Amino acid sequence: MKKHIIENILGGQILAKGSFIRHWRFILYIFALVILYISIHFGIRNTMQRMIQNEETLRNLRSEYMGKYTRLLYTGKRGEIEQLLKDNSLNLTDPRTPPVRVKLEED
Repeated sequence: MKKHIIENILGGQILAKGSFIRHWRFILYIFALVILYISIHFGIRNTMQRMIQNEETLRNLRSEYMGKYTRLLYTGKRGEIEQLLKDNSLNLTDPRTPPVRVKLEED
């Protein structure tokens, strides 16, 4: 029985007997579903690859941010700033008097 069905399919008798013509709409529907499934599968696959690349980029940017943040914290200390001023031979010193608010008189 199975051998007979396979011979009909491979031999082309299935097309000649008319059973194919009777069910052409259903076969076309199944074919459309297969094409739709394949296209959705490739779309999801591309989306997943982009997500993986974005996650890797995000990890790299996060580590770069942390490096810059720690360098900024280190160079923002008062002692470090004074040392940089001395190294660059700038004649800036810290103020000896406290800041004073300047008020403008209106006419």
